[in-house]
Amino acid sequence: MCEPGFVVDEEEHAPSYKRHTLLFQTSKKPEEMEVEKATRGHVLVLPYTTQGHINPMLQFSRRLTHKGLRVTLVTTIQNLKDMRKANPSDPDFVSIELISDGFDDGLPSEFTVDAYLATLERVGSLTLDSLLARLSVEGSRPLCIIYDSFLPWVLDVAHAHGILGATYHTQSCAVNTIYRHLHGKFSGKETKLELPLSLPGMPLLDSLDLPSLIAQPEAYPAYLKLVMEQFRNMDKADFVLENSFESLEGEFSRELAKGLPIKMIGPAVPSAYLDNRIPDDKGPTAHLCKAVDCLNWLDERPFRSTVYAAFGSLVSMAVEQMEEIAWGLHASKRPFVWVVKPPPIYLEGGNLLPKGFSEATIDQGIVVPWCPQLEVLSHTATACFLTHCGWNSTLEGLSLGVPMVAVPQWTDQPTDAKFVSDVWQVGIRAKADDRGIVCRDEVAKCLRDVLDDDRAAQIRRNAERWRELAKEALDEGGSSDRNIDEFVAAVLENKDSGRDSLGVGGPNQA
Repeated sequence: MCEPGFVVDEEEHAPSYKRHTLLFQTSKKPEEMEVEKATRGHVLVLPYTTQGHINPMLQFSRRLTHKGLRVTLVTTIQNLKDMRKANPSDPDFVSIELISDGFDDGLPSEFTVDAYLATLERVGSLTLDSLLARLSVEGSRPLCIIYDSFLPWVLDVAHAHGILGATYHTQSCAVNTIYRHLHGKFSGKETKLELPLSLPGMPLLDSLDLPSLIAQPEAYPAYLKLVMEQFRNMDKADFVLENSFESLEGEFSRELAKGLPIKMIGPAVPSAYLDNRIPDDKGPTAHLCKAVDCLNWLDERPFRSTVYAAFGSLVSMAVEQMEEIAWGLHASKRPFVWVVKPPPIYLEGGNLLPKGFSEATIDQGIVVPWCPQLEVLSHTATACFLTHCGWNSTLEGLSLGVPMVAVPQWTDQPTDAKFVSDVWQVGIRAKADDRGIVCRDEVAKCLRDVLDDDRAAQIRRNAERWRELAKEALDEGGSSDRNIDEFVAAVLENKDSGRDSLGVGGPNQA
């Protein structure tokens, strides 16, 4: 008998799965869908079910549809429910199919990351296998599955059906290079690392510059296993897609690319902010939080006057750090827009504004639970980005030419912050104290330095240069544009001849 919330029996699960696939209602006419099926190459896109993984893969999907492919987003039943709570309208450039993670009615009150990931792999593999079988019968067999690198089991299912598998990295090439270098060598706190870490083409990395999963492995064992497991079969992938671009991370991609079929296809930023080649491509269309309009407030602020502060969609900030950020913003005397997401119900005390802060800053700034980040970053009033340096936010700041103050929290963010300050030189990394807290005086000082100090003008020039290079990468004939064209051509080449004709990837490689 199954545990509550777990679904492991394929036959028992099939009726529920079929019912849920009927949730999606397409706006296209049946005859239009039949024409698409007959004339366009079909690919599936399967992201890990957090906002920071869904958005870049959806943005890449939009690029692929612009290049002529037909894209189906595959997500879990529960994740689609969450997406529709925030935004009832599904993305109009993809169709949607569902698999199960074993928790169709939501996670139980007590769960572990290990248990969730194990169930996701077990039940996800079964339901993905059923989906591929059904699509084949319906004459809509995909040529390729583009899957999040956190879901390496997808490749095994794809290859079992003779379908190409393209793994998609949502973290930087630099971070992936570190993980790949340590894969098979690093097993946690019992592994002694020689520091600073030296890798070809990269600056020396001390413990504060490494992903927190490496620097503090005992704190996040389940997540450490997750990031290491993404390399367990990557050498068998037919393509390895990197959300980055040649001029930004070319040196690091060459080290990562040894033995891997890598293509740099980023940045995954809407066309409206860069090359402007895709009509109506203005931003993410699959939110897990409801939007709050802060643009009217920004419209009333002076040119390059305002600090935009946001620290990601995943982690709740500790109360003490929250308080220091709050009073640091106040001390900066700059207008601000601060995104403070509501804490999950199972966390106590996270993301709570300090007493008196709202009253003290009523004429200085606004605090919102969510806002359209790209629109805020591109707004003429925005002067700098106070950020956790998650890879999506880092790429968006670089692509829109916005100077940054980095306050990294965990996982890949310390490494991204190192590159923001020392390699790309588009911002300043705030220094934490002995407790790991960035104090209010440091927050205010860094904001002053990036906006008013002697270095501010050079940081701004560097940021604007990276904006132009990001645009060049996706312009017609740019490095990422060419790589996307080559990827599409390789997928379409497989349309009539089967996966083995490419001679790349797969478990049967010589």
